[in-house]
Amino acid sequence: MDTSDKILVTGSAGFMGSHIVDALIKAGYTEVYGVDDLSGGNLENVSAEAIKGFTQADISERYVAEDIVFDIKPDVIFHLAANAREGASFFQPKDIVHRNYLAYINILEPAIKYGLDKMILFSSMSVYGEQAYPFSEDQERKPVDIYGANKAIMEHTTEMLSRVHEFRYTILRPHNCYGERQSLRDPYRNVIGIFMNRIMRGEPLYIYGDGEQMRAFSYIEDSLPCYVRCLGNESDGEIINIGGKQPHSVNILRRQVCNAMDADPDEYPTQHLPERPHEVKMAWSTAQKSETMLGYDENVGMAEGIKRMAEWATKKGPQEWSEEKLTLWNEKAPGIWK
Repeated sequence: MDTSDKILVTGSAGFMGSHIVDALIKAGYTEVYGVDDLSGGNLENVSAEAIKGFTQADISERYVAEDIVFDIKPDVIFHLAANAREGASFFQPKDIVHRNYLAYINILEPAIKYGLDKMILFSSMSVYGEQAYPFSEDQERKPVDIYGANKAIMEHTTEMLSRVHEFRYTILRPHNCYGERQSLRDPYRNVIGIFMNRIMRGEPLYIYGDGEQMRAFSYIEDSLPCYVRCLGNESDGEIINIGGKQPHSVNILRRQVCNAMDADPDEYPTQHLPERPHEVKMAWSTAQKSETMLGYDENVGMAEGIKRMAEWATKKGPQEWSEEKLTLWNEKAPGIWK
């Protein structure tokens, strides 16, 4: 890629998006633009170098998205804008569709019209659903929740439109990414951030089910170089898992977070709640393709990554929980979400 190419990052004030913008600028790209409606992101995440290319706007609004694309005419788009609440997606399906699939189409269609060269789509491990694990890229898409279904159709749409309109693409499936700048306020997602904020607020920790759900967690600095490398041709037309190599149970994760936050894991109050509806018990992915194609490696790793995030969270201090309410409700939703 030419460092003068115009790059648009959607969701650029969010956790991952803001890190990507900074990495692109650091790599020498001179025309990096960002857009975010700040529904999940935070203006504090937008660096001084990035702010000149930043627009606060809601791309789920069709004409807003088209105006942004018309003004920039990006060569490359990193699409991260999303409502990424997988478990809560059963209880706010309209918002999930509006801020995932609809927002994506609103950006993709005008981008193709004005000369898009490459789309780097951030999808999700949720497209795998519940099947043989660890999940590999050659497995079928079998989502079991509304969020995963949206990501699956976004992937399909990208593949189909690419064949007809001949733009390049890479589909990434990050999983359980965490680190500095991640929201500590959202009670519906990001288990590490939720644990840290509850500890800082002196609130008990909650675990759904028995806590033996297995996940592989991904520190942002370990995965970030791979995202930038997707600008090259090697990943064209590929679907690639990006994330942790070693799975851990939520119970083990709780202990690690407690230790990092100077809370005694044997003493800190913890309650087990009923399982969330349709939560996949065993969900982690293979890393071989990301290692071979993008050079993925865990130079920081989970223990150090959680330590670094804990230091950042402690400096930031306890946060008020988001007051956003779910639009649908029944007894299957966790009571703490009410």
